[in-house]
Parts: sequence; structure tokens; C-alpha cells
Amino acid sequence: MENRMRAQLLERKEKGRLRTRLPVTALENSSSLFDFSSNDYLGLAQSDVQKNKVDQIYQSQGQKQNLGATGSRLLSGDSPYARHLEVWLSRIHNRSTATLFNSGYDANISLLSSIVLSEDWVLVDELCHNSLIMGVRMSRRRQYVSFAHNNVADLQYKLENMPPLHAGQCLIVVESVYSMDGDVAPLATILDLATKFGAKVVVDEAHGLAIFGRSNKQDLLDSTTSLKESEQNIAPYKKSCKYGGTGVLAAMELENHTGLLASVHTFGKGAGCHGAVVCGSSVLRDYLWNYARPFVYSTALPLHSLVAIRTSYETIIGAEGEHLRKNVFSLVHLFRDILSKSLSSTKIKLCSSPSPIQALIVPGNDLCINLCQIIFDRYHILLYPIRAPTVPVGQERVRIILHAHNTPCQVRYLCQALLAVLKEMHLIMKARL
Repeated sequence: MENRMRAQLLERKEKGRLRTRLPVTALENSSSLFDFSSNDYLGLAQSDVQKNKVDQIYQSQGQKQNLGATGSRLLSGDSPYARHLEVWLSRIHNRSTATLFNSGYDANISLLSSIVLSEDWVLVDELCHNSLIMGVRMSRRRQYVSFAHNNVADLQYKLENMPPLHAGQCLIVVESVYSMDGDVAPLATILDLATKFGAKVVVDEAHGLAIFGRSNKQDLLDSTTSLKESEQNIAPYKKSCKYGGTGVLAAMELENHTGLLASVHTFGKGAGCHGAVVCGSSVLRDYLWNYARPFVYSTALPLHSLVAIRTSYETIIGAEGEHLRKNVFSLVHLFRDILSKSLSSTKIKLCSSPSPIQALIVPGNDLCINLCQIIFDRYHILLYPIRAPTVPVGQERVRIILHAHNTPCQVRYLCQALLAVLKEMHLIMKARL
């Protein structure tokens, strides 16, 4: 068996697709590197202030502070704190219930592997995350039909031509913000289509949480966004809705849309901690308790993780969260302004994205790897090449993340480095800022 594994690894290496870890030296010197690669959008994961808040609240808990939860939520791993947190999160996201999971991957495979049955029809955006794809593949249906990315016309065509379902149901699976392109799904149109055809929608808000919300809807409507005019005509957020940063569904006031079955909010990105929550109806919650195998059979999150989640949300929806989001989007606009002008007459494409996730399409695994390595060695900027098969062949890219803890000077330095190396590699003719 190991010979077979060795042969597969060699084949992947020859194709330039072999995944490896960073050198230990890069990890040891990470504090001296410029961070334009992590998913820590608001900087909460590395914030000393945030860590101190978590520690203070954790120490103030009167209950016995075990290192671990000791069991699953259905056995010894449950707690009053976990239950109160779920009720609180359901209110934050304007849903009936919220169910905690150990990670976003855990939540997605738990949800989709359990709710999709053999007679169902599943439509998945072609750029959906692996956890969503694997969730469907682990279900009784095992198969899905993909539709062109953010292409409502193709989705409608697939809905119009799906076979008679009889006892089956139709499910549409999308993300609110896509992790490789940074673009935003036209959720209002998708949900309306779902309702028209009697389907339901699952929305993964992994990269929308902490970034978008009722208080900064205008950041969704950046001129580069893929949202169509019909999406932009949604009424402005109500003054009574005081929470910002709770996701794209909240920004568009779609949390109670009849077409929405569930939303998944992952805490390992903008929230800067760990875990995830699935929000939906009480029927969905009870179903997950009974049929979601990772929930039933996994040890629950420990108290410290639960405190970190609550503390993170308090920051996200508060004044500090608003301040951090303003920082992030000012840098997004600066970055796009510089590179859009500098690359306008070149073959290197800057993906259309209103979010902190930006991407330069640099076709070819080797080119992507070399570009990131030169920038790391010469400029001490850590960027990751996103290679096939993670993205389609010809769509390899350098993924760039802008954070609240970055500065305008750092963003200009990043742009200068990218343009200089692109010119050196003869991928652009000239580098001008």
C-alpha cells in the first residue's frame, strides 16, 4: 500500500502539485514577516487585547475549568455556557436556533451529509469549498450538479431541467464570499429562484462573518463586485438592526428569507478563534442532533473555546469591530486602486473582488510558486501560491489577504514588490505605481 501511495505522490510532484509545509525557519521568523496571507481579517487571532479579554472572562467562570469538554454535546460535553451561547448566537444571526460545531469543515460535512437523501437533487456552485463538496459526497445522494460560478442564468437553467423529484427535494449550495476569488454571491436572486422552484439554499458564510454586515452594506456594492443591479436595490439596513459584521445575509436582510434552509458561520477566519455554528429552524437543529454524525460522535468544544467565540462576537458587533472593518476596506480600496491602474494594460488579471480577499491570476503552478518565493526571500512578504488542483488549471493565482493590522505603507510596499517581481519574471512589461 505504501508503494502505491509513494507512486501517487511522485506523480503529483512531477505535475507540480505536491503540497508541503513551510520550512521551519519561516515559522520561526513569522513575526518579522508582513502578513498578507492569513485569514485573520480583523487581526483578532493575534490581538493581545483580545487574548486578555478571553483570559479574564474564562477565569471569571465559576464552574470547574476542565482542559477538555470530556465528551460529545449529547453526553458529558454539554454545559449551560454552551447552551446560552447557542441561544445568543441565534439571536445575533436572526435565526430560530444555532448549533455549535468544532470547525467549519465539521459543520459543512455534518449538515450536508445528513440532510441530503438519495432521492434529492443538489446544485452546487462550481467554486464551493471542498468541505461543501465532501458533505454532499458523504450523503446518501453522493452526487451533485455544479452550476457556473455566480451565474444565475445557468442556475435557473439547471433548475428548469432537473428531473421530476417525486419524494425528493432540491438543495442549492453556495458561499456568501468565495475564498479563492473574494467575490460575493448574488444571494437575493439565488434565494428568490430557490423559492420559485421549491428549492432550499444552504449559505456558507465562512468568509463573510466579521467582514460584512448591516452597518457596511456599501462595501458590498463596490464597483468591482459581481452583484447585479437587482441585488443593489435592497432597502438600506434598518436603524433598529444594530449589529455589524454578522455576514452577507445580514447585510442584505436575507436571514429570514423563505428560501434559506441554513447558514454556516465559521469562526476560524474573521472571528479569529475556532469552531462554527449552523443556524436554522428548530426542526433542523433537532435533525442535526440525531443524524449529524460528527456532532453526535465528536468531543465538544471546551469552555475556553466557547468563551473565545463569545468574546470575538462581542468585538465584531461592537464599536471596535466597526473601526477594524473601516481599516480593512480602506486598504482594500488602496490596494485595488494601485494594482488596477498598474496592471490595466497587462495580461496579469486582478480578480474582481470587493472583499479583503484579493487574487492575481498567474497561470501555471511553477510561475505562482516562483513569484511567491522571490517575494518571500527578497521582501519578507509571506504569500501563498494557490495551485491546481485547488483551482482549475490556468486559474492558478497568488492569493492576497488584507487585514486590519496592515498599514497603508505596507500595502504600497506589497504592490511595489509584486510589480517589481512580475516585471523581473517578464510577466508584465513595466512596473509603475
